[in-house]
Amino acid sequence: QELGDRGGRMTTRRQDPVAEEMRRKDEKPSISIRKARELALEHFNLRGPHPLDRIFRFGRQATRIIPLNSYDDRNFLFYRKRMVKFYNGVESGHPAFIDAQGRAMARCKAGGILTNAPVLAKDGKDVVFVELVRKDEGSGELVTRKHAMRVLEFIPGKVLGDIEQTDDLLVQAGELIGRVDEVFQNFDHIGFHRNHLWDLKHSLKLREFVGHIRGGSRKELVVRVLQEFEDKVLPLSGKLRESVIHNDANDQNILADEKGKEVIGILDWGDMVKSWLVCEIAIAMAYVMLNKEDILKDASSLLKGYCKRVQLRECEVKVLRTLIACRLACSSTMSAYSASKDPDNKYLLLTQEPGWKALEAFMALPEDVVSKTFARAATA
Repeated sequence: QELGDRGGRMTTRRQDPVAEEMRRKDEKPSISIRKARELALEHFNLRGPHPLDRIFRFGRQATRIIPLNSYDDRNFLFYRKRMVKFYNGVESGHPAFIDAQGRAMARCKAGGILTNAPVLAKDGKDVVFVELVRKDEGSGELVTRKHAMRVLEFIPGKVLGDIEQTDDLLVQAGELIGRVDEVFQNFDHIGFHRNHLWDLKHSLKLREFVGHIRGGSRKELVVRVLQEFEDKVLPLSGKLRESVIHNDANDQNILADEKGKEVIGILDWGDMVKSWLVCEIAIAMAYVMLNKEDILKDASSLLKGYCKRVQLRECEVKVLRTLIACRLACSSTMSAYSASKDPDNKYLLLTQEPGWKALEAFMALPEDVVSKTFARAATA
């Protein structure tokens, strides 16, 4: 989707989700801390603490700019009070989607959901476009292009993936995800109508990446999952409700308080899309299965909490198993694709393993056992 200049109306153009996914790694912003500081000051008047406060009140962390991990974008934590985000080249080319994210964050905040909402720039807008230089992967030449830049509120806390995931916390997390989907009822924006590879509606697009998977058995497993999607999910697609969804409510994006006792908020809106509503909880359940001995237990707790807010229809519960498998397959396959582009990076190969093991364990469970377990959790 794009923001067009036709009488102030937004216009659309078709996207190729496979081509765009391939471009994301190549168009990740390249920017130094020094340059990020200059741009944050220039556009958002973002300054560090007064020199005396640095010494006597806030401590060293409040004086620092810290690079943060990000899949496609480039993020920095500024002085423990703001997060500065530079979007990758693909999303920066779709300003309607950038605008849609800002509106979604504002809507959640207005609905009482804690999230890192945008801070306004000097010009009164919540996003600016800046020119950054990077090396072209093909030619090796330096190229300049515009990237979207945002400053977001920083929320102290611990992500769910870094603390003990008790049943109570998982139920709370599920309920928070349900609250987000409640807030998005009757909410839409043209920027969310996009062909996105990580949208489970487009799972069959994953077939174009299967050739990058190492190991015949894992390749066959992904092919099997995608065939199940085609046979069991697509015939029901007309009955599945659609909604704007967060689309990546994994345990790194769910925030708990500093003590790790209460779920307080949700982060990272970069994968938002209008899709099937049930995809929201399916994605969250998929990620909570990673590194677990009993993969159904925690996923069921999450589902139980979600259904306190959003009651799933029978057909939606029916497709949960396959949609969860599709997300695990997508995550693992795209990790394999990333590793194929950087074959000497042993870290990429290592980080694939939790996803593959969860997918293998999940698909080895009897289908009727999984279906009955989820049906009980959805009505608990």
